[in-house]
Amino acid sequence: MQNDWAYQEICGAKLWDPRCYHTLASALQRLGEHPQVSFSRALGSQRKAVSRMLHHKKTTAPGLLEGHVRATKRRCQAEKLVLIASDTTVVDLSAHTATEGLGPVSDKKNQQGFFLHSALAIHPEGIVLGMLHQHCWVRDPEKFGTAQERKKRPFEDKESYKWLTALRAVEKALPPRVKALLIQDSEADVYDFFAASRQAEVGLLIRAAHPRRVETAGEVSNLFAAITQAPVIATREVTVRAQPNREARTALLSVRCRSLSICAPLHGLSAGKASLPLQVIRALEETPPPGVKEPIDWVLLTSEPVADAAAAWAMVDYYSKRWLIERFHYVLKSGCGFEKLQLDQFVTLQKAVSLYSIVAWRLLHLTYLARHAPDTPAEEAISPTEREVLERATGRAVTTVADAVLAVARIAGFQPVPSAPTPGVKSLWLGFRQLNDMVAGFLLARQPPPVLKGQD
Repeated sequence: MQNDWAYQEICGAKLWDPRCYHTLASALQRLGEHPQVSFSRALGSQRKAVSRMLHHKKTTAPGLLEGHVRATKRRCQAEKLVLIASDTTVVDLSAHTATEGLGPVSDKKNQQGFFLHSALAIHPEGIVLGMLHQHCWVRDPEKFGTAQERKKRPFEDKESYKWLTALRAVEKALPPRVKALLIQDSEADVYDFFAASRQAEVGLLIRAAHPRRVETAGEVSNLFAAITQAPVIATREVTVRAQPNREARTALLSVRCRSLSICAPLHGLSAGKASLPLQVIRALEETPPPGVKEPIDWVLLTSEPVADAAAAWAMVDYYSKRWLIERFHYVLKSGCGFEKLQLDQFVTLQKAVSLYSIVAWRLLHLTYLARHAPDTPAEEAISPTEREVLERATGRAVTTVADAVLAVARIAGFQPVPSAPTPGVKSLWLGFRQLNDMVAGFLLARQPPPVLKGQD
């Protein structure tokens, strides 16, 4: 990859010494070229310099990420609407018993690590634009086993406050006059989050989790019952992607929609507060094929107006892009091997995850750029030397991003088939790792032969 992209994502980071920019850009470049390789091996001679930066008291995780957030903001400026998918993932470091500052990540006391919440900006067509927010935290070991007491705590003291923290960060980072739609799974179905103030340009689209009390036409009923009683306004066939436990298939979805207000909880600190007007949409696979154990059934709550069937389908399509945040965390942990990273303290890991997250975004960005904007010039993805190596290795011209991504995947063994005509991100990270070795050998072969000295 070109060093230019790495410098653009680092430029603007908060560093105590301007000389650090070149070192970090070079480190980011090397981490991108060596996914799945250990931290020390990927950085080589730069390992000590980068390690000193990560351990420096003036280096912070948000500061390291700030350059990338600014670059993401620039990429969002030209868009009328940006989707913001946010989610939390567990970084399991139970195998690293020497790492200090970790905490419990499940109900098993010996399972240690930390939590990572990311907010990813996405073009409505599916191109991943970058991160606008990221936050890490560790659960207090002293509070292990007290989850049942969470209803007694104010919203600000709960982990679910992370949704509002991300919302405020997105509002701060968004360019002026750019509309944003925050897309979250059922974990974000929290009354206090819906009730929190938002800028006019920011909307919510959240999958419902609870059979909430709702008001419709002055009557109080159950959310799921209320939307089930609404008439079907449209049907459409959609393609269901293949997953390890299921094959790709076509599903016929029906869509219902209605306006209602969700009531405040009857108990707890939010009891007695005002009802909140929202739109509810249900996309349901009413007649799934035989053998399908989990038919599609999405009940979505949104703050945005849904005037007709086209608007309802748009919301369903937007929600389908939420899985890209899961894909991002998968690339970070599996593609970049972050859970294998051996650093001495959680505070250092927080800083390292900022760098690795930029690498994970880059791999995801190129994958979907090739699918949705395939004619983008190849220089967006690879350097001139890498292009020459790929053309020699594959015997094919490389002029666009789609050509580059396919060529990189081919050298890792990818063969296009009708069911998977474009490579996935896993083929891409394996291919870039192999391409780096090929470029190194290519450049070495082009150097004049050394003058060898004989042995004494």
